[in-house]
Amino acid sequence: MGEVAGALGVIITLVYLSLQIRASTLASRVESKLAASGMYTDFLRTLIESPEINDIFLRGRESIESLTAEEFHRFSNMAFQAFSFFSASKFQHSSGALSESDWYEHLAIVKFWLRGRGCQTWWNKYGVHMYGSDFVDFVESELRKIEATKPIPTTDAN
Repeated sequence: MGEVAGALGVIITLVYLSLQIRASTLASRVESKLAASGMYTDFLRTLIESPEINDIFLRGRESIESLTAEEFHRFSNMAFQAFSFFSASKFQHSSGALSESDWYEHLAIVKFWLRGRGCQTWWNKYGVHMYGSDFVDFVESELRKIEATKPIPTTDAN
């Protein structure tokens, strides 16, 4: 009888621990989602509230060469902040803390940045040297995909 009670106690404990782990995992994912969303919405709020910063972002995204030295430093800091967010998101996704659905949202933002010629220039000159090899490989892969989808210029036969 004591063995049965002991075995039942172990089973109940394992079920309880399993439920606690699931609840903790869910809480961790929710916290991760909120933190990531908060980081990017803070960035967007800055763009919305500061037409000057938004202008630097838009012009820098197209061409960092069009920026003054001061504007370039501001754009570079924005890019560093954004790519740090992207790197953290990629790590969270790789470690299972960020769901496929949430990663899809983050990936769309990464692709938006990488489609800008100025962002590509910034990445190739500076960003590529600031991050670990896994993240660099990921960004380089995304850049190759973007390059592969660019339309091929046509020549006029006339």
